[in-house]
Amino acid sequence: MVLGATGSGKSTLVNGMINYILGVKWEDMFRFKLVDVNTARSQAHSQTSEVTVYKLNHREGFQIDYSLTIVDTPGFGDTRGIERDRMIIGQLENLFKAPLGVSSIDAICFVAQASLARLTPTQRYVFDSVLSIFGNNVADNIRILVTFADGQLPPVLTAIKESEAPCPKRTDGLPVHFKFNNSALFADNKVAEDGEGNFDKMFWAMGTKSMKNFFSALDSIETKSLTLTKEVLRQRSQLENTIENLQKKVKLGLAKLEEIKQESEILQTHEATITANRSLTSPS
Repeated sequence: MVLGATGSGKSTLVNGMINYILGVKWEDMFRFKLVDVNTARSQAHSQTSEVTVYKLNHREGFQIDYSLTIVDTPGFGDTRGIERDRMIIGQLENLFKAPLGVSSIDAICFVAQASLARLTPTQRYVFDSVLSIFGNNVADNIRILVTFADGQLPPVLTAIKESEAPCPKRTDGLPVHFKFNNSALFADNKVAEDGEGNFDKMFWAMGTKSMKNFFSALDSIETKSLTLTKEVLRQRSQLENTIENLQKKVKLGLAKLEEIKQESEILQTHEATITANRSLTSPS
């Protein structure tokens, strides 16, 4: 599963994965595109509109030795607000609860830009949301995918370390991560006269190496069954329904209490008049 904030480069990364798996070379005159990165669309909105599942059944020529399912999610934290983020979480919950949905998971890939010096509230929200769905038992399956990376240590790794976000750590305390730079994915592979195409070719080679390392590591991660997750989500749904029903009953009770209070105030207001009327009507 691939998650990240809007603008993190997640959609291009997924496209990069597909091209690597299908064995596309720098010299090829074609590229595959699963996720449409619409450049005319506002970058304030996620390029992915809803949770999407891509299934790649293994065949000859794949650069990996297994079939793969990619759960791609819309970017968190775009201008449509927290309700949009909650809708994404709801879609994920429905996917994992469904009888024919995803039943196990190998890696939860958190995509973050290399240059970020601190973990934003949105990115922290992504971590917390994942744990709210799966529980702490999936923390070992979280992997950090750093985009827009170069040869230097990405500042975002230190930011994640300092935030104490739940994920596997290396011996130096930094999170287990993989660096990517997909700037050359859809670049023109014809060498320009000024030689700038050589840089794109270099970035392509770096991307291929990063993908190879990532998928080799993915094969060794312990798969986690989502049977417990399905039960947790089912119980949570029941609890939410119970709370909703209780809230309705509490509102009705408070409304009735307010009605009684108003009647009591009316009686107190007219108590003197009632007492006087009783005195006038009492037998002498």
